[in-house]
Amino acid sequence: MKMYEQIGEFTPDSLIVSPDFPILKSGIGLKPGYGVLKRGSLIVKAADGSGYLAGSTETEAAETSVFGILTDDTDTGTDKTVTDNIPAVAYQTGEFNPEAVKVADGAAVGEFEDEMKKISIFLRAVQNY
Repeated sequence: MKMYEQIGEFTPDSLIVSPDFPILKSGIGLKPGYGVLKRGSLIVKAADGSGYLAGSTETEAAETSVFGILTDDTDTGTDKTVTDNIPAVAYQTGEFNPEAVKVADGAAVGEFEDEMKKISIFLRAVQNY
């Protein structure tokens, strides 16, 4: 092993705004077949306990509630016939940058802000450098 070698790289994404508010995490099973969900994706939980990307067409007619924001990129695959949910971890509390939170195309993060506040997820604008 070399004395100096690069084994990884971190690129700040400005998702977490402040460490002043406690950040709690919890696991959830994401419904398979929706490809890669990126870090910062807002996840809603359906009545069956499965997690979906907020604002996706699958959640329009369903009773859902905000669950959290994904901590890491998660590959759910492309096969929707798979029955087992894909394990993932989501932030359930904290202060987050609304520009870094991701929802489905056609939806806006602001649509979910009131529901996010109910579980102590707060959106705060930040200045990017």
